[in-house]
Amino acid sequence: MPGLSYGLKMLLRKSGTTHALLSIALLTAIITSMTSIINYLIFQTESLGNLVNTGGTYIILNRNSTTISDSRLNANLLEKLSDIDGIEHLLPQRLLPANLTTRLGTNPIYVRSVNAEIFLKLRHASLNGTIAKDSTEANVGEIIANIFSIKVGDEIDLAFKRSHIKVKVVGIFRSRTQSDTEIIIPMETINALTKENDAFSLIELTLRNEVNIQETLNQISQALSGDVKILQAQQPKEFIQQVNMQTLTFLNTLSTIVYIVVAIASYIIATKTTIEASYEFTMLRVLGAGRKHLFTLIILYVATIALLGSAFGIALGTVTAQAASTLLRWLRPAVNVMPFTEVDQATRILLSTLTSSIIGSLHPSLKPTHMERTL
Repeated sequence: MPGLSYGLKMLLRKSGTTHALLSIALLTAIITSMTSIINYLIFQTESLGNLVNTGGTYIILNRNSTTISDSRLNANLLEKLSDIDGIEHLLPQRLLPANLTTRLGTNPIYVRSVNAEIFLKLRHASLNGTIAKDSTEANVGEIIANIFSIKVGDEIDLAFKRSHIKVKVVGIFRSRTQSDTEIIIPMETINALTKENDAFSLIELTLRNEVNIQETLNQISQALSGDVKILQAQQPKEFIQQVNMQTLTFLNTLSTIVYIVVAIASYIIATKTTIEASYEFTMLRVLGAGRKHLFTLIILYVATIALLGSAFGIALGTVTAQAASTLLRWLRPAVNVMPFTEVDQATRILLSTLTSSIIGSLHPSLKPTHMERTL
């Protein structure tokens, strides 16, 4: 009796295999691209809720600035604020739009200059590597690292206008905030890029738990000049969670519909295979193949199509989403969308596609089992 490998090779050589692979791949690509985009949207909304502790974190900005990167604060302000006992952490920062050059090309990103150790500690971030301590080192956010395939020990090039500097990646951090899309460097590095000293974009401060909040805020306000403002960092986390749940519900509903279409496509693929390969199945029966053998052969064929097609579709969907986001950044630099797909999500998409395909092919796979062993 011929083996399954022989029968599988025979079916894979049929002319319809390529079309079957493409149909599964395109359906899988739809789910993957939608998942990667929704991942970014959910990450952004979660970042809004995790940026600060609503109980006692405040941000000081220039009153006339339209964006954080445009804000400029004088270093003398730090001396005034450092005398206030109610402040627990005082964290001056500089946010700068720059160009990142890696082996994959050049892309616009944001660089944050800050005391990385305190900054990451306040965000309860995990770090793979060490803290950047001098002008030759940098810490890279996890999302940036994943998108541009950056690893600890890599050398990257940061450019601002006509200035550029090469730094070594000594750590990759995960804070589950907007900062995961940024690169953190020491203040001396950003001063070298901008040719500016003693200037900050913002000052982030946290209050001690035991202090009188209103009294401390009054002291801070008295220390501030008229050209700066203080904002309390607050985000409605419950609302954000509901929005994320609704987004995930939409994604799950869309995925279910696509998986149903995958099952229908697999039904058509299996049915078409049983019709076009009826002569081959009859030959296999004559050569001694049993009904269970033919049934297993068709299921194995459809499963192979599903595995190869979904693997290609996941890659196609991820690349398409990232290519679209890159094109959008070129056309509209203010729009910075960075879709990404987690490994466990890709695995789940592959297994769900495989399961849907097998279910869809069960009924037509029974047809060749009724063939008689005659020519």
